[in-house]
Amino acid sequence: MKLNKSLYLYLKHKPNAMQNAQMQKDKLDLIEKIIKLNDPETLEMLKDILDDDNSYELTAAQKLMVEESYAKYISGEERGYSWDEIQENIAGIKKNINEKRA
Repeated sequence: MKLNKSLYLYLKHKPNAMQNAQMQKDKLDLIEKIIKLNDPETLEMLKDILDDDNSYELTAAQKLMVEESYAKYISGEERGYSWDEIQENIAGIKKNINEKRA
């Protein structure tokens, strides 16, 4: 049975008690780092990140690019790659580069 990607990601990352404890520790660690922070640019960047409402607007050109790419994928003109395939391709490229250097 194949799980839908969103459900898979939810189940994979569903917080449990141990993850919640780690998350609380991570939050406290971040608070400590922020308190010690003396760089106004970094502080401003953190504020921007935390204030972001996670809504992103694509330009008309970007929307068109996504739509064209999706249409090619659906039609079979272009194929998608799994994360494993991407990692294998990168490993092969790295291997070729290292062999050429040697």
